[in-house]
Amino acid sequence: MLKRLRVVAVLIVLVACGRHAAPDYFPLNTGQERTMRVYTQLVIGQDTTETTEVKVVERVRGRADLPGLGKCWVVESPRDSSRSMFSYFKKQDDGVVQLVPVSKTKPPVEVLFLSLPLDKGSKWYDTKLQREVTEVVARETVVVAAGTFPDCYEVVSKSTRTDWTLRQWLAPGVGPVKWENLASWIRKDGVKCSMDKRAELVSLRIPQKPATK
Repeated sequence: MLKRLRVVAVLIVLVACGRHAAPDYFPLNTGQERTMRVYTQLVIGQDTTETTEVKVVERVRGRADLPGLGKCWVVESPRDSSRSMFSYFKKQDDGVVQLVPVSKTKPPVEVLFLSLPLDKGSKWYDTKLQREVTEVVARETVVVAAGTFPDCYEVVSKSTRTDWTLRQWLAPGVGPVKWENLASWIRKDGVKCSMDKRAELVSLRIPQKPATK
């Protein structure tokens, strides 16, 4: 009996040692700063404009306990001509939830940003209203300005009501290394418009944690 218990104990230790933490495909670290090369093509009727610029697209401000939102990660998206846009996230074992504020008197809308763990073929809707559907369509190596990133998941989000598609490539421990944002619409005056915005990672700065004594 004692021998059997020892065997069971050894097996438990081996299984525990064989377990590894799942890769984080959406890392958030206080002070993290993501710089990308962004290409934008905007078509309005017969007019087309194109721009390419290298800029900071993300600054992680850290975790905060905000009124109406609770404890969440605060992510800033700087803008050139206006105030920065802020996004709010909660990270859980089974997914990353984005909190969208509605008003001071109503709770935020919870949008399922990522369903975890990521796996090719997995699919989910953003909310019960099913305005967007997201699917993991591939796992591949991606080469961008910042380097070569293996084991990237290609995640595609589409609107179920408009002509809009967001395609992202997420690398383990890095997050988005490449994305494509495509949309087309018709203005109230009947003018056809489209936007093609593409970005690739140039650098990801993650502040080093101070050494503990």
